[in-house]
Amino acid sequence: MAALIALVGALSVCLDRFHNGDYYLSLVSGRFIAHHGFVDQYPFATVAKGGTWLNQQWLSELAFFRISEFLGPTGLTVLYAVLITAPLAILLYLCRRKGWAMLIAVTAFYFPGLLAVIHPRAAGFTVVIFSLLVALLAVVWRVRATPGSERLSRWGAGLAIVVLFALWANLHGGFIAGLLLLGLLTIGLAIDHWRGIPGTLPLSRVAALGLLALLAAATVTVSTPLGAAIWSYLLSFQNQAISLASTEWQSAFGDPLAVLYLGLATAFAAWMWVSSPRPRRVTTLLVTAGFLVFAGYSIRNIVFIGPVLALQVAWTAPNRSPGPLRLPVAIAGSVAAAAALAWAAALGPARNDPTLGFPVADYAIAHPPERGRIVTYAGLGSYINWRSPQTRVVLNGWLEHFTPQELRDNYGVLRNGAPDLRSALRRLKAGAVIAHVPSAISALEAAGFEPVYATPQGTYLVRSPKRR
Repeated sequence: MAALIALVGALSVCLDRFHNGDYYLSLVSGRFIAHHGFVDQYPFATVAKGGTWLNQQWLSELAFFRISEFLGPTGLTVLYAVLITAPLAILLYLCRRKGWAMLIAVTAFYFPGLLAVIHPRAAGFTVVIFSLLVALLAVVWRVRATPGSERLSRWGAGLAIVVLFALWANLHGGFIAGLLLLGLLTIGLAIDHWRGIPGTLPLSRVAALGLLALLAAATVTVSTPLGAAIWSYLLSFQNQAISLASTEWQSAFGDPLAVLYLGLATAFAAWMWVSSPRPRRVTTLLVTAGFLVFAGYSIRNIVFIGPVLALQVAWTAPNRSPGPLRLPVAIAGSVAAAAALAWAAALGPARNDPTLGFPVADYAIAHPPERGRIVTYAGLGSYINWRSPQTRVVLNGWLEHFTPQELRDNYGVLRNGAPDLRSALRRLKAGAVIAHVPSAISALEAAGFEPVYATPQGTYLVRSPKRR
């Protein structure tokens, strides 16, 4: 277990190579909260300034800013790697009696999910809390109730789950996955009880779990500064134009590697269920199938597959003796040590993402347009907000706070896809553009923008005074 945890932790540090736009969005939001407290009016110099700010993940942003403030970017990178690796320790402990092959399988399915959240972002807290929720449910709702200590632990676990949801609602919107887990478990346990499978939970405990799911949903509503508006925040992601800036909410079936991963997870879950003793329980299969569909709906939801498969292993796999451990421990430990050495000696701390063209952004900050805003990519807008809060950009990484028209105009300008470029520039009140697509740069020059600074990553164009 220790060797596998060290391996995932070392690889997480090595793969977090760049500070991307989400990193700077967390810092700029956390800085504002640290200095001004929670506000409901959008404060950043974008087209959304002055509108409603549904900042659901304010607590994670504040944490990232404070950690970066005291430990610097490298300290934040290392602590974040620890954060997203720690849940694996919980999941492996649940499966500790299932043999080393199952521990490796759980690790193998857990690690690819981290690639979706490998850079510091609020979703890392969801990985932690979801794994804790899996552990509580795996331990407390798997056996028939008995008087005394188990009943006390059940009440304690219920209270812990409510507290987790109260915290979760202020860290990240992934609490939806927690509610889904509670709902699927309740339905599965009810079906197994109805089928009369020996050893299933009494109906009173199944009903208690369903009531706990409702209480968790109510807790989410009342435990954040947003109140009931937290559900409006989640619904804002239905904005189809967000896909112009980010593909992480698109279906996993559009990514061949994601399809391969989900196919392997499906095969493993089916094999586990078929191999389980008769009469086979519906609960674990229903939970795993539900989250496989959830992951297929959005590639970001792949992070939940590893913990859910660990729950199935813990509940259905037979106990096994550890067996000879020297070889697997040696392999995992050696790779972990090699990865840590490579990071320390060659890779080094995470750097600014070169694809965002930070030298161009730095020039734009030093030479802002006299009038109008800078049209640029969302991540680059977040970086500019972090470096220079007064520099006006069209948008930043808070994509859900911009209208579909604003997103279409912004990315139409940057990718030469606007049906009417001049109208789009006029609606955005564009005074400058940071672009890297050659055809877009040519179109902007024809529309009266002059290139004043260029790098291989992008070109900074300013509206010609004659065209103002």
